[in-house]
Amino acid sequence: MRITTTAGWILALLLACPLAAAPPAEPTPHRVQLQLDVRGELFAPAGRTSDPVRQPIAVEARFDFVERLANGGDMAASREYREAKAVVRIDDRSDEIALPADARRVAVALRGTTPMPYLADAFLSREEADLLDTPFDSLLLDRLLPVDPIGVGGKWTIPADATAGMLAIDTIESGGLEAELTAVDADQATVRVTGIVDGAVDGVPTHLTIEGDCRVTATAADDPSMWRLIATQVAAVTIRERRQAGHVAPGFDIEARVAVARRPVPPGGAEENAPSPAAAPSVRRRGTGQPGLVWHVDRDGGYDIVYDARWRVVEDGPTGLVLRLVDHGALVGQCSLTALPRSDALAPPTIAEVQRDIERSLAGQFGRFEHASEATRSDGVRIVRVVSEGTAEKLPFRWIHHVLTDGSGRRAAATFMLEASAVKRFAAADREFVDGLAFATMPAPAAPAPGTSADREARVPRETVTP
Repeated sequence: MRITTTAGWILALLLACPLAAAPPAEPTPHRVQLQLDVRGELFAPAGRTSDPVRQPIAVEARFDFVERLANGGDMAASREYREAKAVVRIDDRSDEIALPADARRVAVALRGTTPMPYLADAFLSREEADLLDTPFDSLLLDRLLPVDPIGVGGKWTIPADATAGMLAIDTIESGGLEAELTAVDADQATVRVTGIVDGAVDGVPTHLTIEGDCRVTATAADDPSMWRLIATQVAAVTIRERRQAGHVAPGFDIEARVAVARRPVPPGGAEENAPSPAAAPSVRRRGTGQPGLVWHVDRDGGYDIVYDARWRVVEDGPTGLVLRLVDHGALVGQCSLTALPRSDALAPPTIAEVQRDIERSLAGQFGRFEHASEATRSDGVRIVRVVSEGTAEKLPFRWIHHVLTDGSGRRAAATFMLEASAVKRFAAADREFVDGLAFATMPAPAAPAPGTSADREARVPRETVTP
C-alpha cells in the first residue's frame, strides 16, 4: 500500500511539474548575396519657367552576408556582413559607400513589411542605413509564395503590404504584383513575377513596372498535380521606376536590376563563421541602438547627434546642417543646426541675449515671444529654448530656437521653423532632436552594458529644467 501511495505521489508531482520542453531549434542560417545595378537619371525642378535639371546616375551595389532569423522579440534577424558597398556615379563624379568594419553586425527589425537595420549597441549613419535599404530584401522573399498548394500555370496575387516592402516604397495606391508557377523540375520550381504599381515614398508619387523570375524549393502535395512552394532561393528582377521630386530628394527615372541568391549554411561550418574585417578603433556613438534612429557627425567635428530618421538632411555645408521633418508624406518642419564659436564657459548666453539675437535675425518676420526657458541636461549641457511667432510669406509661422553650451564653452544652435498649422503634429520633435546632440569628445569609451542608466544617457541625455 505504501508503495502505491508513493508511486501516486511521484506521478502527481510529475504531472504538476512536467519536464522542461526542449528549447526550440535554432533557425538555419542563410548565406545571402545581392547585386543591385541601376541606370537612369535624376531630375529636380529648376523653376516654373525652366526645364528640370537632369543628371545621369549609375549605381553598382554588392552585398554578402549570413542571416540568422530571430526566435522572437523586436529583432527579426541578425546579419553578419562580409561585403556591403555601392559605387554611385552622378555625371562625372563617383563616390563609394561602404559599411565600415565596426558596423558589420547588424540587427534587422520589421515594421509591418519594412525591414529596418540597426546596431545593437551603437548607431548607423543615415548613409549606412540607406545603403542597406534594398528592394527584394531577403527577409521578404518567402512572402512571394502562395499559402496553398498550386499547379503549374496557377496564378496568385502577392499581398499589397508585402509588395510595398519588397519594392522599398511606403504605400500602394493602385496595381500590384502577380505571380505564376511556370515550371517544376524535381524539387525546383520557377515562378514568374510581374506587375505595375503606383504608390508613394515620403508622400511623393512613384510609378513602377516589375518583371522577373524566382527559383523556389517545391514539394509535391497530396494531389500529384499540385505543389507546395516553401522557400525562395533566387530572385532576378528588373524594376523600372519613375519617382517625382519631393521635399527632401530629387526625382528619378531609372531601371534597376536586382539579383538575390539565398542558400542554407550548415551550422558551425566555415562559411557561417567566416570573420568580418577587423574593426579599427571606433568613434561611433555608443548606446542601445534601435530602429528608426540615425547618427550624424558635424563635418568640422564640433558635435555629433542621434536623431529620428524622419528628419532628412537636405544640405550639409560649411554654414551648417539643414534637415526637414517628413511624417507620413507631410512636410512638418525644418531645422538648421550649426556649431558656434566657443564662448566664455563662465558666461553662457542668457535668455535675454538669445531673444535679442532672434529679433535681429527674424527682422520683419518677428511677431512676439511665446515661451522662453533654461534647462540643464544630465551631461551638464545647458540649453536656452525660446519660442517665437511671426509671419513668413503672409502665413503664420513658429520658430523654436535652442542654444546649447557645455562646461568648456562649446556651443551649438538649432533653429526649427514650422507653419502654425503644424504645431500639433510637430509636438515635441525639437526637444527630442536636441536631446540627441552631444559635443565632440575623444574616441568613445567601451559601450556600457545595455539597459543601464549610463547606456541610456549615452544615447539620449535627459533634459532637466533649471529651477
